[in-house]
Amino acid sequence: MTLLDSSSDVRVSHSSLDYHALNAMLNLYDKDGKIQFEKDKEAARDYIINNINANLVSFDSLGEKLTFLFEEGYYEREVFDQYNFETEVKALYKHVYSKKFRFPTFFGAFKFYQTYALKTFDGKRYLERFEDRVAAVALYLAQGN
Repeated sequence: MTLLDSSSDVRVSHSSLDYHALNAMLNLYDKDGKIQFEKDKEAARDYIINNINANLVSFDSLGEKLTFLFEEGYYEREVFDQYNFETEVKALYKHVYSKKFRFPTFFGAFKFYQTYALKTFDGKRYLERFEDRVAAVALYLAQGN
């Protein structure tokens, strides 16, 4: 897809636009005078793929991930010890991930990952996705029930 910038007649390849450019296009009207809401979704997708995924610490298993988070002081082991790992914790994470959540807006994704997502202590890498945060908060709030 090629976009025509009407102010300068410069053609811009759609695939070359990053989340900053796509998000900015939300403030520009399309050729029919409508707000380009689809650019917001494209910006969110690009942000997740090229920023979050590229800086996400990956683990081979949920058990390995949780062990790391406990040992490094990111999560409180006591919250998770209230549950059976195999039948409750793993089942909850599997259920949450099965919903295939996708941020519908760039700002939602940006706000979550900048403000709420767990990052390494140096702030450079992400340790959890939205689904991980949902599961951890649910376990904490359920208090073993």
